[in-house]
Amino acid sequence: MKQQEQEEITRDEIKKEFQLERMILFSDAVFAIVITLMAIEIKISEDVELTAENLSHSLIHLLPTLLAYIVSFIFIGSIWYQHLKMFSLLKDYDKGLVVRNMLLLFFIGLFPFSATLITRAKGQMIPFFMYLFMILFCIIAQYILYNYIVKNAAIRINTDMSDHETELRKRKIAVVGFSTSAVLIMITYLIIPEPELKNLSMLWMVAFPIVFKIMTRRKKAVTE
Repeated sequence: MKQQEQEEITRDEIKKEFQLERMILFSDAVFAIVITLMAIEIKISEDVELTAENLSHSLIHLLPTLLAYIVSFIFIGSIWYQHLKMFSLLKDYDKGLVVRNMLLLFFIGLFPFSATLITRAKGQMIPFFMYLFMILFCIIAQYILYNYIVKNAAIRINTDMSDHETELRKRKIAVVGFSTSAVLIMITYLIIPEPELKNLSMLWMVAFPIVFKIMTRRKKAVTE
């Protein structure tokens, strides 16, 4: 009887591990497809005759698209790496985990659209704001997922979570700081009347890492 119960437990554990693996593979596929779709946008128009002069001009014309791809690739790669680390803590899954993971993948999936928009609508701030808030929504969704994993002992492995709780506090500060910066950028852009001075609203992004470092040091001092 005990052997039968043990076999059933083993089968359940294998089933859970397999289903969790499917979730990870699905997530990895979304990340890979998003990066691939962004890379596809880096192309020279077929109407352009590739002479020496036209080629150099076309490559220069592609620089904004290439820059958007590099920035997006680094950000998505960072999100994927953190996703990998988070899921290494799991031994099981539930509906809450699936919903939060799908929320993150939803915003990741919109990156090709926002990256394409920001490169084609040159000189316009609305596409930039869309891209900025897409990054913000990804950061928030990742924090929500990470918080759920750290706080839900039923689905994660039994290990010391002190480092993860510290990391979670840092991410909370980052979410609040980045959200505040994004809102301040938009408000400043709207209230500056001179078009040539509106780009000064981006200075709020320079203040974000400074404030983040100060807040994390203060938080560390309080906990110690």
